Amino acid sequence: MIKGQQPAAKSGLPFRKKVLYYSLMLLLILLVIEGMASRAYYAAYGQEYGGGRLDPPASSALPHDSTNFIEPRHPYYGFTGRLPDHALNAMPPRQRREDLVVVGLLGGSVAADVNPFFQDALNRYFAANRLPRQPVVIGLASGALKQPQQTMILVNALLLGGEFDLIVNLDGVNEVINSGGLNYRDSIFPFFPLWWDKRVGLTREEVLLAGQIGVLRREQARLTALRDTPILRWSALFGLVNRWRQERIAAEIIQRNRQLAAAAADYKLEKHGPGTWPARGELFPAAARVWYRGSLALSRLAAVAGADYYHFLQPSQYVPAGKPLSSEERALAYAPDGINGSAAIEGYPLLRQYNQDLPGQGINYFDLNGIFVDHPETLYIDDCCHLNERGNELLAAAMVRRMEPALRRLGGENPARPVSALAAARRPARPDTLLVDARFQVYLARDGRGLRYVRADCAAADVEPRFFLHLTPRDLADLPPHRRGHGFDNRDFSFAAAGGFLWQGQCQALVRLPDYPGGIKEMRTGQHIPGQGDLWSATIATP
Repeated sequence: MIKGQQPAAKSGLPFRKKVLYYSLMLLLILLVIEGMASRAYYAAYGQEYGGGRLDPPASSALPHDSTNFIEPRHPYYGFTGRLPDHALNAMPPRQRREDLVVVGLLGGSVAADVNPFFQDALNRYFAANRLPRQPVVIGLASGALKQPQQTMILVNALLLGGEFDLIVNLDGVNEVINSGGLNYRDSIFPFFPLWWDKRVGLTREEVLLAGQIGVLRREQARLTALRDTPILRWSALFGLVNRWRQERIAAEIIQRNRQLAAAAADYKLEKHGPGTWPARGELFPAAARVWYRGSLALSRLAAVAGADYYHFLQPSQYVPAGKPLSSEERALAYAPDGINGSAAIEGYPLLRQYNQDLPGQGINYFDLNGIFVDHPETLYIDDCCHLNERGNELLAAAMVRRMEPALRRLGGENPARPVSALAAARRPARPDTLLVDARFQVYLARDGRGLRYVRADCAAADVEPRFFLHLTPRDLADLPPHRRGHGFDNRDFSFAAAGGFLWQGQCQALVRLPDYPGGIKEMRTGQHIPGQGDLWSATIATP
């Protein structure tokens, strides 16, 4: 420094003030950017970005993507759920025990949902009536199952050694929605499992597209997780970018799905089934007939296995006067113009046409539509058929009430008495007992629970006149309410509907008898020709 020269004064702000100044400037810039992002968000989506309010992920607005499956394929069922009793590793099958009443529950997702409530209702019934044996429900139901899958499942379980005291089938909705609606839409044979074309092996191109969809979905999940981060979700800029990116991914997923559908459009027998199936107008009647025959088959299988069979038609919100719908149900669970609602509206009346024919075959069949007629509260949770907890409780209780005769008998059997199907099969079978020797011979089946109609030298014309069967129970209280005024139960049937067959000149049909707690006092049966009278008739008094 030159002598006499003054030191230069320091210029600028102190360091701390600089840090504060630049921090404030950065904060101001961020606030401006956030403000601009908030305005841009409003311009793009027509709503203010609310800090902390999470927008739904873009994928929630996507149409149903049937390429994601959680059910393993099954060689006999088509696919199976992951419930312990129903999955591929459910081995060995359940065996009957002297201290248990083993109940197999068949059906789709509604049956799977009601399973634990059904078990609870059975537990309460057995405890309230002090029945010595205990109920155990085996879950053979899984989402989207429909006939003939229920029948295949029971056949497989029995062949592998499974044993049951009761077989319960709760179904109906999938038979019309999946067979008559979704499978037809996807050009899949109506009686193949749902979305079968996506469940079988994919081609190389399909594998590539499915892999790309999987990658996109993982990225979608990652962005959703970031969006839920407590700090980031308050940023309008981040929310704008995140939502824009999610929408781009959603559009890409839709595009890949369309490409995947186009790649699978070529007809392949293993994916789409037979090349011919019922015309559109015949789909629902065909589905109803398969459902009816499936119930007959399950009844026969249960009888062979020494089990009681109960069939329940599940309730639907689309059945008129079946339930007073709440405002919430009308908003979320009632879509008569959608594929679920329109299929149920068209198909359910065809199922209900069998409400008399199934009991006429001796089947314990009950239409459960109407069990919610006194329940205006919300029970349905979607536009298909599914119920909330209260709805499942009511459904399970209704099933148990209608099964009461069988539950009392099975639950109260002497534990010392052999009850296994295998043990029963080893006992000498009683021969059929001849009850009527007329135009048709009528035998009491060897198990005492059915009537066998037999005619030698039989022709098709012999079975055309309708058969009548009028049953008078010892206790008229055992009659259905609508029949008590008549004093007898009408179980009239056609030969074909009874599973009758004509073989080598002999006609034969088996009709199951209802399980009246007080027993049957009298039976009157024969054939009737309208306008001409009875072709033949007989009255049978039971001891």
